[in-house]
Amino acid sequence: MSAGLSRIVAVLCLLLVAWTAQAADVVSPQTVEAVRAQGRLRVLVALRDAPATDKLTALPTAKGDAGLIRRLQVKARVDAVLAALPLRSYTLRRRFVLVPAFALDVDLATLRRLQSDPAVLRIDPDVPGRGHADPDAASVLNAVSPLQSLGLDGTGMKVAVIDSGVDTDHSDLHARLVSQQCFCSNSSGIGGCCPNGQATMGGYGSAEDNNGHGTNVSGIILGEGNVAPRGALPHAQLVAVKVLDANNSFCCSSDVVAAMDWVATNHPDVDAVNLSLGTGANFAGDCDTATAYTIALATAVNSLISKGAVVTVSSGNQANSNGMSAPACVSTAMSVGATWDFTGGSVTFLSCTEASTAPKKPTCFTNRSTTTDIYGAGAFVTSAGHTGGTSTYGGTSQAAPMVAACAAALKQAMPASTVTQRIDAMKLAPTTVFDPVSARNYPFIDCVDALRILDGRPALTVYDMEVLEGNIGGQPTNFTIGLSAPAPPGGVSFNIATADTDANNGAIAGRDYGAVQQLGLVIPAGQTTATFSVKVYGDSQVEADEVFRVQVSNVLGARIARGEGMGKIDNDDTSATRTQRPSDL
Repeated sequence: MSAGLSRIVAVLCLLLVAWTAQAADVVSPQTVEAVRAQGRLRVLVALRDAPATDKLTALPTAKGDAGLIRRLQVKARVDAVLAALPLRSYTLRRRFVLVPAFALDVDLATLRRLQSDPAVLRIDPDVPGRGHADPDAASVLNAVSPLQSLGLDGTGMKVAVIDSGVDTDHSDLHARLVSQQCFCSNSSGIGGCCPNGQATMGGYGSAEDNNGHGTNVSGIILGEGNVAPRGALPHAQLVAVKVLDANNSFCCSSDVVAAMDWVATNHPDVDAVNLSLGTGANFAGDCDTATAYTIALATAVNSLISKGAVVTVSSGNQANSNGMSAPACVSTAMSVGATWDFTGGSVTFLSCTEASTAPKKPTCFTNRSTTTDIYGAGAFVTSAGHTGGTSTYGGTSQAAPMVAACAAALKQAMPASTVTQRIDAMKLAPTTVFDPVSARNYPFIDCVDALRILDGRPALTVYDMEVLEGNIGGQPTNFTIGLSAPAPPGGVSFNIATADTDANNGAIAGRDYGAVQQLGLVIPAGQTTATFSVKVYGDSQVEADEVFRVQVSNVLGARIARGEGMGKIDNDDTSATRTQRPSDL
């Protein structure tokens, strides 16, 4: 053989080796063998992302509209790849609006064609998964910490729950529900598990829950408390998307991608998105580029984040000490592990046994890794049930919605804050938990501290006051309004007023104390306190102690830590001496 011919052969061999390695990067040998063994297989194809072409940006309808350009770009890339396949060589199962990927059934020949297409980044089986909770009939503990004391109830906030759906006529949730959708495929490829028997359904009734998992999760976030314990944000709006079937499972990751893609497209104003579900496969670190389905999941998560939503995902319940399921393993998702929320003895749950339980102790079943973001109480939580009553579940599924609720509450409190700022505030709150299995410390959700971190303004507190009634009236009694730090430049201003209570021992304005309303009370810059004077009327009548309220409103320059103080009038008819005792200064 001549030297020239030998060089040509050598180059061809090198090219063949390079092509083989590249092809293996696109499709794993395991995927090829699965297609060969089954004849046809549902796969998820992730395409290489590319900037919009000049042709797209030049369209009159696309100028200045990044969202439209993205949609056109994704459509063009998917159309081009599908057009290169022979007709009737595949069955398309899912395609998306904002995610350059699609799911389809392929045979080996079609798989090879896709493998050789330079636009294809990765091909993997469209893997199944399930919700991350199991019912626990024995427990009635509700681990939700309401945010009402902070003045946060979800008003104006929208939360999407991608789960098994919701009990659409539950009295705790019906008024909160503003939109429904279903993406629920059967593994057979025939029909689907949406209420209409198909794989996709929209409109009224499309997210009806036939399992209960999603109803419980939704109630944790925004249940009104008419039947089940009150959720964290009872005035928030709910977008319910069904992807889990009656067995709390999804057949295909593309259904979850489709759900996130639909929310980002149809509800770009969503403030938080919760996914209490995940794949059976676990990943030790960030999984954004690990497989075709994690590539698509990561793109869908990032689409939601670009709209301003925090995406919370349960870490999984397989007791993995160094791995989480997808999409919790996506780097930009907020992954959530679970702790116990009660003190008790030995508990066996989700295929593991805990010798003893304690609040904020990581559960034996929770998945965690070096990239787990935060923990929340997950065992056990009583919330709304899909038959109109209540249900009690345990799992990382119950921890994640608590974090979603906090994320939405932070958005309500600080509308101009970014997704990154809200996530950082939750992770930087000082409460932590120690996981003895992995020997790692993790943040624990504390929304009060998170708000303090996010909102750098001083916290305003109205302190209680207790006073002896005496036998003469009309003498002033001072309430103290304090700040956690000196007032900023310009000071802190607020309105303050007295109010009667509904208690049996409630004091009555005009008889027991003088009603007062003061507008524009100011704590000057650099100062930390102000006082508010109320006259208490004494008498010689022997009677029970009495209480009234002092409330602030219209606070400027500070956040409210405690906006209401109680005034207690102690009956004392043996002395005319009036004494003030600050009860909690």
